[in-house]
Amino acid sequence: MARKWEKFTEPGTPKIAKLHVSMQPSGTVMLSRRAYEAIESPTHIEMLWEDETCTIGLRSVPERTLHAFRVYRMDHRGTARFHAQRFIDKHDIRVEQTVRFPTAAIEDGVLVLELAYRVPSPRRARKKK
Repeated sequence: MARKWEKFTEPGTPKIAKLHVSMQPSGTVMLSRRAYEAIESPTHIEMLWEDETCTIGLRSVPERTLHAFRVYRMDHRGTARFHAQRFIDKHDIRVEQTVRFPTAAIEDGVLVLELAYRVPSPRRARKKK
């Protein structure tokens, strides 16, 4: 008798992703060590938007750039975070729960995050008290 398999198509765990990036409902964007190093371990980044494809771009910029977002190192593992709420509000990006971007990639020095391919993160953002 032939089996009737159902394919599990959700992306794999974040630990195997090359460039792990997640976004929380609070507007905090988290970068893994690999993702942070891929954009040259910046102290500041600029956020780019492509309306046609609903894609976010992150690029390293000098500290004195007026529209830059400050990047904060988290711990000894090399993770980093920054607060992108202004950007999220401006582009009306809906983030109901923590999401990650399994297709994150570097294109011409820009870390590309495609909103169409975001998936719920297995880790949930902490609830505000």
